[in-house]
Amino acid sequence: MTNPDVLTTTVWGDGPRRALVLHGLTSSGAIWWRVAEGLADAGYTVVAPDLRAHGSSPAGDDLTIDSYRDDVLLMGGGWDLLIGHSLGGAIAAAVVAAHPFFAARVVLEDPAVDSVGTARLLADSPPQTEDPTIAAVAAEHPDWHPRDVELKVQALVQCGVEAPTRTMEDASPWDVWPEIRGVQVPTLILAADPALGSLVSEELGSAAAESNSLIEFVMIEGAGHSMHRDSYDRFMSIVRGFAE
Repeated sequence: MTNPDVLTTTVWGDGPRRALVLHGLTSSGAIWWRVAEGLADAGYTVVAPDLRAHGSSPAGDDLTIDSYRDDVLLMGGGWDLLIGHSLGGAIAAAVVAAHPFFAARVVLEDPAVDSVGTARLLADSPPQTEDPTIAAVAAEHPDWHPRDVELKVQALVQCGVEAPTRTMEDASPWDVWPEIRGVQVPTLILAADPALGSLVSEELGSAAAESNSLIEFVMIEGAGHSMHRDSYDRFMSIVRGFAE
């Protein structure tokens, strides 16, 4: 297992509080632009890395959850807020399992808690191509801000078909539910509407919250898997309320 020399990062704001945000499979740090600007306005310095094999970061030797995790751990702890979406949620769970107080508060946005559900979501999505278009992504996500569409297309081009394929090959099988249930800091699990393809069932999310008083579970009706893009205002209202 070899770590990339340096993960490319994007930074917003210069506030005294620090937030680290981890993107999902086939995305990049830049996709957090709207969330990051909102957090920066609330007094955060927001850091968004391109995970290995995504964006402008090098791939490293493998794409296991442990390798993704170790890259993030090299960025150091002491964060006030850690947000992970999808694959980034699984990585965030692995990070806080290895370093329980890496961040004071954690948000897991429809996290890819296991490889089975992740594979199912990928199978239900249109096949990735090496030449995605603005029109195709906009048609798939009509509620997204135009900037989100542009950045998703850019991220898809950057990672190509190799990153999702290798991640599913290298990392499978995985299951981070034990890590999530064992968190030692306040943790918010946000689930998408099951009708729109959530990776976290209401049953499992509620059970996790019941098993650990530090966990809060919220299912956002009408929000898809990428709720920070599908339902930005509701997502930010919930996250900012949790982070305060």
